[in-house]
Amino acid sequence: MKPSEHTRRRLALATLLATALSGPFSAAVAAPKAVEAFDATTWPALQQARQPLAVVFTTTDCSHCPAVVEQLARAVQQRRDGARLVTVVMDVSPGEADAALLATAHYRQADRLLAFDGAAAALRYRVNPAWRGVTPYVALLRPGQPVTFVMGPPSAQDVKDWAAPSAR
Repeated sequence: MKPSEHTRRRLALATLLATALSGPFSAAVAAPKAVEAFDATTWPALQQARQPLAVVFTTTDCSHCPAVVEQLARAVQQRRDGARLVTVVMDVSPGEADAALLATAHYRQADRLLAFDGAAAALRYRVNPAWRGVTPYVALLRPGQPVTFVMGPPSAQDVKDWAAPSAR
């Protein structure tokens, strides 16, 4: 799939801004090395993770998503239980603009960077049938616990509940 001119311009601008705005926080985080595919098998695999995960579903033009990714990156850094941050870009396919995505500061704060690979509506439905594609959309996962879905920035209580030890 070839990126549209609009998508190329948007990603070029995002890369330029990310480079200009990247600060000391983003430099301290190990950035993803590749853009992975988020396909029909990915969500069930993420739900089987043995460590807590914060998954942020985003688009390249989402104005609120960078702050949510940064908020959750800080929460993950403060934890001592192996928690991970995953970002999933919904409007660019793997291989379409990988270099630009990997250079974007807020995506670099994640442990993994994935991009939708397939029909977006079907992939969203697989994650949560009630979700209509609004971003940012956050899934907070803890082993053995139901997924907590949050539209927009998670509240302090959402993050605190996610950080609480799992009831075993």
